[in-house]
Amino acid sequence: MKTIQFGPPVATATPNNFRIDLPTDRGQGSFSVDCFASGLKLSVMRTAFTEPQRIQNVATGSTIGFGFCLAGQIEGQIACVGAPFTINAGDSGFFAFPKMAEMNEVVSRGEVLRISLLLEGDSLAMLAHGDEDRFLPILNSLDHRNACRIGDTTTPVMKAILQQLLHCPYCGATRQLFIEGKAMELLAHKLEQLHPCGHVHDCSAAVKMADKERVHHAAHILVNELENPPDMATLSRNVGLSRSKLHRCFHKVYGCSPFDYLRHQRLQTAMLLLQEGEVNVTEAALTVGYTNMSYFAKAFKATFGVAPGELLNPRQIAV
Repeated sequence: MKTIQFGPPVATATPNNFRIDLPTDRGQGSFSVDCFASGLKLSVMRTAFTEPQRIQNVATGSTIGFGFCLAGQIEGQIACVGAPFTINAGDSGFFAFPKMAEMNEVVSRGEVLRISLLLEGDSLAMLAHGDEDRFLPILNSLDHRNACRIGDTTTPVMKAILQQLLHCPYCGATRQLFIEGKAMELLAHKLEQLHPCGHVHDCSAAVKMADKERVHHAAHILVNELENPPDMATLSRNVGLSRSKLHRCFHKVYGCSPFDYLRHQRLQTAMLLLQEGEVNVTEAALTVGYTNMSYFAKAFKATFGVAPGELLNPRQIAV
């Protein structure tokens, strides 16, 4: 069995998105990687090989990650971890490499789909700033300087988020906000799965008043910038919270992620504009930041039970 090595990443037309193509003589295969200012990377591996293939990769420096297999089977071997392991559809896992590590994987024939969240060790401090307790298990694993891997299942909630990532309907800055937000949600669910009990992650704990004020400030920014919202890096920096802590506290205060809050506010504002009768459907959608009219109409009806055009009066329809 020949070994496939990754080629250099190539920038795509999507900002901060890169693609790595695998040799076409083995079948179809590619890696898509989104890079965020936080240092977090989202990798999507899609392959459809005619025969099982061995893929070799090297993690340079300390690396942590979370993997989610949605289709196919992968046989893995990491030199510094020890025993080989098998990843099947429905599996997820946490891994940490405090130093350079060589990874060999045998990818099964047919469809294989895996999504991974990756962080270099140096980037972890930035992401965890102000929220160190939540990242304590990861920080400890790196402090011990021992490589590790912990396998688990992909929960229904994780599967729903993964599907949202794979079928993101947005582009540009809105896409970045959506993708990073969903990546943060996945990260939160994996941390909870790793340590569901104890003081590291207590979902019932009240949000401190100072943090609650920062969350309200973040919501105020989103409401006032519906058409061109800030990305998560800018939003978290403006309110003085780390990205992970902003997502966690936002969920506790509003019961949803910043992106879902933005989406609701956009649709609510569009409905009010249509009810006032001063704009048509296209104008309402553009005013709140939607450029895809079909998606706007679908989201609007799913939220309010009526198509946006049904709120127009006869004079507007005639125009």
